[in-house]
Amino acid sequence: MINGINGGDYPHIFSDPDICGGVPCIAGTRIPVRTIGSYVQMGVSPEVLIQEYYPWLSKGEVFAALAYYYDHLPEVEAMDILEAA
Repeated sequence: MINGINGGDYPHIFSDPDICGGVPCIAGTRIPVRTIGSYVQMGVSPEVLIQEYYPWLSKGEVFAALAYYYDHLPEVEAMDILEAA
């Protein structure tokens, strides 16, 4: 099992260079944190994300992804820029 990022500060979030190029994802999935954050930025509520897009995720996983996303927004945005280049 891969440990959560930052020694447990985000137990539902992990990063592994062999999975999605090391982009932070929800543990046990290949769903990048930035995907969840982007949906919310577009106006999709966390509840709708769970009900309609990712019914296998828990509220805790979605909100952990959002916490990581907003706590590390400059880093997450930089990852998007690097991937687009």
